Amino acid sequence: MGRIKFKVALLWIFFVFVFFILKNGDPAWLQFNEIETGPKWRSKMQVEQQHRRLHTQKACQLLGNSSKYASLDEMNSSHLLWLMRRRMMTCINNKVGSTWWVNLLLQDYFDGEPLLTAYRSPHYIAETVLGLSPTISSFEIPELLESVRSVIIVRHPFVRLVSAYRDKIESCVDKDACYAYKYGFTRQSVPRSFSAFVEFLIRTIPESGPFRGQLINDIDSHWLPYYINCAPCDIKYDFIVKMESWQDDVRFVLENFNFTSFRENERINASNATHVALEYFKDVEPHLISSLYSAYFADFEMFGYSPNGFYNIYK
Repeated sequence: MGRIKFKVALLWIFFVFVFFILKNGDPAWLQFNEIETGPKWRSKMQVEQQHRRLHTQKACQLLGNSSKYASLDEMNSSHLLWLMRRRMMTCINNKVGSTWWVNLLLQDYFDGEPLLTAYRSPHYIAETVLGLSPTISSFEIPELLESVRSVIIVRHPFVRLVSAYRDKIESCVDKDACYAYKYGFTRQSVPRSFSAFVEFLIRTIPESGPFRGQLINDIDSHWLPYYINCAPCDIKYDFIVKMESWQDDVRFVLENFNFTSFRENERINASNATHVALEYFKDVEPHLISSLYSAYFADFEMFGYSPNGFYNIYK
């Protein structure tokens, strides 16, 4: 008898719950597609951005600032895009949501008109219309930065490298023409495994700086470290967007720049990207991972990433 009463009670609770949902809508924890907004969310995002800025500044102080890690006057400023109508500057890091962001800037610059990209990539167009004039020297950039708010976009360095390898290198194996051949690789020399690509990166990128001059231009932008490409020790970025929190970060930034209309940002499955990266790192010997971490150490430190999880998985 007691069991029957217990089951009846459970059914009654279930029906009350269903009635509540139908009458009042899904409770917050059931709304899978709802985008968080409102004062509490904005306050949380402001605190998070402040935390990221302070973390980067502290890392720069500990690492020796730009005296050791590539400075503003050494960087290639072509990756700085200036949307002056919004008083906005973005440093573009390839393989970090860069194509989406470039298209966003161009759509705003051209007032939503369709882009004629049949013969030129969006990145080329962006550098042409949003890049600095060649007559502007690096010494003039600090003054320009005073008139804008700046954005940098990053992701876990190891996950980014796997993405670059899959997109720009892996697809070249046993093919006569592809992206990698434009940047010094041949059909014979292109890395035929991710482990070989890691060895190439270790040979190419110094472990601890300084990193100066022509060396910067010799490294492909898809695996050029953030600290070299964007000089975060010289440029105090107002917004640090991470792909791991893409939806919230993008919405917060665009609200701050008064983008009233923009296409919904694509959903980035950060956990899946990390899972894929871990699969590739299973073929990399631990000592190579250590050397790779040393090469990208500044990126890890400046943006609060850890190599934990990538060690001790070698098959």
